Amino acid sequence: MRPILLQGHERSITQIKYNREGDLLFSVAKDTVTNVWYSVNGERLGTYNGHTGAVWCVDCDWDTKNVLTGSADNSCRLWDCQTGKQLALLETNSAVRTCGFDYSGNIIMFSTDKQMGYQCFLNFFDLRDPQQIGTCT
Repeated sequence: MRPILLQGHERSITQIKYNREGDLLFSVAKDTVTNVWYSVNGERLGTYNGHTGAVWCVDCDWDTKNVLTGSADNSCRLWDCQTGKQLALLETNSAVRTCGFDYSGNIIMFSTDKQMGYQCFLNFFDLRDPQQIGTCT
């Protein structure tokens, strides 16, 4: 297996994550962009734009239908993996450091930093409940 050089971030990478099948690789960095790559040849398939601060974490669900990102802009965002459309925006009081899906893909979680006088929190939301998650326009 030969290494593939991926050039798509202007600042240092904070996390990379494969999807379950291993054909897609997601990367986030201290810039504001989330990239998705085809892992076989390193082709950049697209970007998820919307964050205004460093992106600390990324996860995709079991079926690679949705992508979740967390950022220093005090938000966690849910994206449609295929189209790159932002599906939901969850705003917090401090930076989002970790995020993830449960195995069913129905529950998302993220944790926040203890900063600016706010305690750190671990948050859980059920994507099946529109009152919990809302939608973006």
